[in-house]
Amino acid sequence: MSWNIILFGDSDISRWPPSAYPSSSKIWPKASNYGESGAGLTDVLHQIDQWKLQIEDGTNAIENDDDTVNTNNLFVCCAGENDIGSGRSLDSILETFRAVLDDLFPANDDSKKQQQLLSPSNESKMIFFGPKFEPWLADDNASRKRYAKLNNGFQRAIHNHPMSDRMKYIDCLTLFCTKDSATLPGAIYGGKAMADNKYFDADGLHLNDVGYCVWR
Repeated sequence: MSWNIILFGDSDISRWPPSAYPSSSKIWPKASNYGESGAGLTDVLHQIDQWKLQIEDGTNAIENDDDTVNTNNLFVCCAGENDIGSGRSLDSILETFRAVLDDLFPANDDSKKQQQLLSPSNESKMIFFGPKFEPWLADDNASRKRYAKLNNGFQRAIHNHPMSDRMKYIDCLTLFCTKDSATLPGAIYGGKAMADNKYFDADGLHLNDVGYCVWR
């Protein structure tokens, strides 16, 4: 069994250096990155549609020289922060998130048949990276609280999905914070957890190579 990497999401995905993609001896070297700067979860649905169309028409066929090895899809996704920034309600964001999950892991019979065409052995899996505290949020406790609520909502949505066993959620909320501040009482809702600049570009928004190595 081997895995093809397909990446969907916002600038955290589009800027991800290929050299820092999740790696394993079971992962083929070719990956497809559909990430776009500024993308929200609705855009992720369009990215998934684009990937499906390219698979169906053969323009994104991934070669496998070993016919004896089955290949499946490892979806790597990150989105939601731009939805918060655009002012969407939490309920609306989570509704779109559930649509993303259903699009990648369909439950009804017709969708299952289509998914089997895209991944014949039907063993696809997903890694979803949740929202993270970033340096620019240091004085914006209102947005930090929304990030925290979205983080919890994402986890519940995956937990409640009928195919949750194929989904791995990475809680990134304080992953890039200083170790001391991340463990303080009130770290999340009290504004105590502070992002560590060593993981971010000078803009205080995007991950740098050090940050992406954490995700790898």
